[in-house]
Amino acid sequence: MTIFRIARYLEEFGHSVSFLIQNPSEHKSGEAARVTINTHFQPFNGKVELFSGETPEASGDALIATDRFTCYPVEAMGGFFRKFYFVQDFEPSFYPVGSEYLLSEATYHFDFDCLCAGEWLNRMMRERYRRWSVSWPLAYDASVYGPGDGTVKRSDGRIALYARYVTSRRAVELALMALDILQERCVAFEVDFFGWDLGHLDVSYGYRDHGVLDGPQLAALYRQAAVGVVFSATNHSLVNKEMMACGLPVVDLDLETVRAIFPEGCMAFAQPTPEGIADRLQSLLEQPQQRDALRTAGEAFVNDLSWEKSARIVEAALRERVSLASSQKAAP
Repeated sequence: MTIFRIARYLEEFGHSVSFLIQNPSEHKSGEAARVTINTHFQPFNGKVELFSGETPEASGDALIATDRFTCYPVEAMGGFFRKFYFVQDFEPSFYPVGSEYLLSEATYHFDFDCLCAGEWLNRMMRERYRRWSVSWPLAYDASVYGPGDGTVKRSDGRIALYARYVTSRRAVELALMALDILQERCVAFEVDFFGWDLGHLDVSYGYRDHGVLDGPQLAALYRQAAVGVVFSATNHSLVNKEMMACGLPVVDLDLETVRAIFPEGCMAFAQPTPEGIADRLQSLLEQPQQRDALRTAGEAFVNDLSWEKSARIVEAALRERVSLASSQKAAP
């Protein structure tokens, strides 16, 4: 969604944008893929091409890799003034240390300029890998996520928990163990699981298994819950900003990746253990004044964010680096 959103804004800013989809598995034609982009993601008018095997013939000002897999064809392609890496996470951490980890990390040594989702990734690309890098913030769609009209009453014991357990970095198991501890402590709560279908759980506390929700459904949930829980053990998630925009106090893991983005006071930082998470949740559930303080600070933190502003940062970086490469190429 973030890739398509930035592409949409670049189009609105007057740029010509095309997508090259590597090793397609869902679509038989570029036009079919473009229909999917417009139907399920963002408006997009540009050309979409599919490729596998040999890299396609293409040319332009900027060529942007969007993950470690696409870095390899981008590295092999010519015809562009400058190449970029749209870095949304530290992808080596998606794998055990071994071949896939090393092949992922190798992409950070390619001569790409890095467009990083947040300051933690930006610092890593600059300091560890010596890349030219710029940071743009993950934002939220203010037309969907906001405090609402105030007519919906929040439940004091309702926890909205991002439960995409199929993605290891979401650390859902830690949250589930923390909930068991809360139950043992006789804390009153119920849970709204979302992000993936969990099915039946052998637990004694009340819960709802929402599966995958769309934006308006998520916003409605965030306006009803007392506490939001979303973990990411690598780069931070944009879900917590969407929660904050809806006035929902957020619990995330006390990690460098999170601290690099969120200042003290706008989020409840939990030690990344079942007990540490349970302690944080219990404190918030039992002390509404803590929730109120986090709600106010969280809303203030995200108030100035917008996808258009983030896209403008990406645009400025593209212009700067392409212009420099163009002038260097033209110099005698």
